[in-house]
Amino acid sequence: MPYSQKLRDLFPGISLHWEDLLLLEAFQVKYLPDRVAVKEFATLLRAYPVTHRFLVSKHPPISSFLTGILEEHKPVGDKKLVEDHCQEALWEIADLILYNRNPELLDARAPIRWKIDEINSITPLKGKVIADVGAGSGRIAFLVAPFVQTVYAVEPVASFRFYMKEKTAKNRVDNLYVMDGMLDSIPLPGHSLDVLITSNAIGWNLNDELKEIERVIKPGGHAIHLLMSDKQQENPFHEILVSSSWNYSFFQEEDEEKMKLRYIKTI
Repeated sequence: MPYSQKLRDLFPGISLHWEDLLLLEAFQVKYLPDRVAVKEFATLLRAYPVTHRFLVSKHPPISSFLTGILEEHKPVGDKKLVEDHCQEALWEIADLILYNRNPELLDARAPIRWKIDEINSITPLKGKVIADVGAGSGRIAFLVAPFVQTVYAVEPVASFRFYMKEKTAKNRVDNLYVMDGMLDSIPLPGHSLDVLITSNAIGWNLNDELKEIERVIKPGGHAIHLLMSDKQQENPFHEILVSSSWNYSFFQEEDEEKMKLRYIKTI
């Protein structure tokens, strides 16, 4: 099933518009060449030229990629086909759009179903200093907060940070701190964490992320990467994580139609 269709199924009733692309942050624009449906995205760029100018202003190096796909794919004349292409281009990256536009939807509908025992069985969390990096809407951060001394929710998307701060205040969670940052640039001192957790967040810049993760964890602490995927989908990072270079242990189990993957390393 195409990724765009999976996102349509996950978020029924949601409408996307070209203006939604103007919400993207610079780091998201940087990774668009690896995400967009190029033929359809070229059509969108021609239909709405302001999008081209906006993306280049956010991340100037993307200019050559955008110019290249415009040269490669000819203009579409049929208005209905133009609209179909634009919708396909938007839905292929709908998760990035909704991160910025509707963080509450991601929190409510994202297929992440981890229980505290699945983490606590790896290492007892009581009294620990934890970071949930690439925290998104804070699913893991809020899950572990009642059991730990301190949890840092590190997230680069501003709308997610705002959402988590509001939720923290509303629920009077006094040990959860929301911070701007990315997995390859974690805003914490070296050897300051007992446990670092990611949930479907690693892989934007994998080797640098893994180095940074080991920098901030105390000796004897744990790195835990939680992933959920379709049963027929292979984890593209598996071979790197379990290689002799990084030496993660790997565990998996079925959960309804999903596979739950855990990668664990003691630092």
